[in-house]
Amino acid sequence: MAVLLIGVLVAIAVVLFVAPGMALLALLPLAAAVAIGVWFAMTLAGRTTPTQAVRRTPQRQELLGPRGPDDPDRNR
Repeated sequence: MAVLLIGVLVAIAVVLFVAPGMALLALLPLAAAVAIGVWFAMTLAGRTTPTQAVRRTPQRQELLGPRGPDDPDRNR
C-alpha cells in the first residue's frame, strides 16, 4: 500500500514539474493534502476515542486565583 502511495505521489510530482509555472502553486495543496491524509490515518490507527483520552489525563487540579500558580505575590 505504501509503495502504491509513493508511486502515485512521484507520478503527480513529475507531472507537476513538467509545467514550470504550475509546480510551486500545485505543491502547496499537495503537501497539505498529504499532511491531512497522514493525520487522518494516524487518527484511525490510534483507536483512541476522545472519551478515553480525557479519562487518561491526570486528575491534578491547578486552581488559578489568589495564591495560585500564576499569582506573582504567591510567596509573600
